[in-house]
Amino acid sequence: MGRATAKNLHQRRPRVPYARQHQPLRREGMRVLRRLRLPIGTNLRRRWRIPGGPPTDHPRTSYQTRVFGTPAQRWFFADGLTANASDTVVVQFLSIYAIALGATNTEVGLIAIANGLAGALALYPGARIAERVRSRKRVVLLGAAGIGRLTVLAMALTPLLLREPRHAVYGLVALTFLRWLGGSLSHPAWVSLLADIIPIDIRRFYVSQRMLGMTIVGAFAAPAAGFSIRAIGGIEGFQWVFAAAFALGIASTFCYSRIPEPPRPSEADRPRGSMREMLADGAFVRYLTATFMLHTTTMIVGPFFAAYLVRDLGATTAEVGLLGTVDLVAAVTAQLGLGFVVARYPTERLVRIVMFTSPLIPFVWLFAQNPWHAVFPHIIGGASWAVYNVVSFNLLMEYAPPRNIPRYAATHQMTVLVASFLGPTIGTAIVAVWGIRAAMAISSLGRLIAAGMMFLPVRRPASERDRAR
Repeated sequence: MGRATAKNLHQRRPRVPYARQHQPLRREGMRVLRRLRLPIGTNLRRRWRIPGGPPTDHPRTSYQTRVFGTPAQRWFFADGLTANASDTVVVQFLSIYAIALGATNTEVGLIAIANGLAGALALYPGARIAERVRSRKRVVLLGAAGIGRLTVLAMALTPLLLREPRHAVYGLVALTFLRWLGGSLSHPAWVSLLADIIPIDIRRFYVSQRMLGMTIVGAFAAPAAGFSIRAIGGIEGFQWVFAAAFALGIASTFCYSRIPEPPRPSEADRPRGSMREMLADGAFVRYLTATFMLHTTTMIVGPFFAAYLVRDLGATTAEVGLLGTVDLVAAVTAQLGLGFVVARYPTERLVRIVMFTSPLIPFVWLFAQNPWHAVFPHIIGGASWAVYNVVSFNLLMEYAPPRNIPRYAATHQMTVLVASFLGPTIGTAIVAVWGIRAAMAISSLGRLIAAGMMFLPVRRPASERDRAR
């Protein structure tokens, strides 16, 4: 009886978990690991954190205060709306305009190649200009807001100036190169000035709301342009629509000129950035590598979707405009949802999630048999790229120290534009040999690889490791 009681008492004794038995040993082991300063976090959750810890949410001030609180914020917001209305017309219909003039698939690819080549040539000089000048606003007004707007007017006049259709197509390619050259020269100055006029504690929310407004405006501009081209008819329809895009661009230039630029110290008194410091930033280099892979594989097939939609699926210009609206409605919906999470979750985590949706776009295109089947990839693409554009820009601003913003911005944009040059070059060869459907499959696989690159471990700076302790 006594033995049974003792046995029962022994069985009822609460068992101490194995982990608790070895807690002192685990604590000592963690101290040793911290002294070793290993480049990889000890658990998976740490890899999801942005440098510097989780983001801080802005106090619940009014929407007007966070978006329209200062004249600079109001004019910058208005500039975004009018600029996107103009750019939507050019981006959506430039390839269709070239096809109407008789462009081949190779010549459509040349338009995208011109974008990337102009960016590769102009961005590093643009960063040097942004670091040295006293007025960054003047650089933007001369570049994207000056040369960039005038080239849109020249695109509208191209069929009048160059009567031969083939010459007109190459004229559009040359004007595309000039447009992106002006925009790329001024892009580092634009980003640097943005960092000064929008306070850091509201920047995430402000950027997301500005891009949301731009997307809503684009949702109206695309179908209006498509129906206008169809109503006017012929090449004249494209000319009038591009002339309207020029007028909207001039309105954008006026809004940007009204932004009060904060005074800037002389070049000798400003802290200087360093290319070596930027290249030593492991997280930023990883992000650049993934960005390059994503945009290269995207541009393998991206420039040919419009031609595929018109030539192979038989879409009209009105249907192209309506599909552009579907794209933009999906973008608006996604950005509305993003507004609830952009200030609550680490930006790096959001970038990783949205990059895994990109491979679905060309994969779904493979199954399109008529123009309205293209609704599904447009929904996925509109939502995916709208969110990616916001969170990737926010991530760039988080990675870049204030003294090095022009170099970070120029390097990031140069990476995107070199990919925009390389991708269509590869895509043109693939389409010529195997057809556009092979390019879709290769693009989908490449985007999946790019998304996986964002999970590669990187060595964090010593200051970041100290904060993570």
